[in-house]
Amino acid sequence: MSTPPVPPYTPHQAGQPQQAEPSEQPEPSEQPVPADPFAVVADAVDGMREELASLGDQFRRRLLNDREARRSLDELHAALGHTREHAEGRTLQPLLYDLILLTDRVERQSGDDTQFADSVTAELRTLLEKYGMTRVPVTPGPFDPAAQEAVGTIAAVSPERVGEIAEVVRHGYRMGERVIRPQQVRVYTAP
Repeated sequence: MSTPPVPPYTPHQAGQPQQAEPSEQPEPSEQPVPADPFAVVADAVDGMREELASLGDQFRRRLLNDREARRSLDELHAALGHTREHAEGRTLQPLLYDLILLTDRVERQSGDDTQFADSVTAELRTLLEKYGMTRVPVTPGPFDPAAQEAVGTIAAVSPERVGEIAEVVRHGYRMGERVIRPQQVRVYTAP
């Protein structure tokens, strides 16, 4: 069996006064300098400014993205509305045109019972207007080839009337700005 080694003898073990070891405190020039409170606050404010600027930039980018998305959405909504109107026009137009022809027949046959014919005509016009079909208004004045079709002529009694509408033969109809059936008219010509 082996015995553990004995530590060497030192004088403080024998009751001799212990000498103070040199202190390990830093010298006054090495002690930490207390932080300047104004510098600490200035650093914190600078950090907040940078963070606020970053948040401001982020907000502006998101605002621009939202505006762009809204503009795109509005364009899509307008395109959808235009497409819907066009599709409805293509679907409803043949039916509405047939109703126009029926209105013409009722107006022509109104000889004996004008009250009944006028009532049916008014109901048919109301139905047409419900779906956006309106009559081209009868207006005196010069012939308008965009909304009228000349189907005959009448000799003018005065030269100022040449080229003006003499009478409406058959009413025209339009859906919005588009002419569905031009107004058929007779036009004054030189005698």
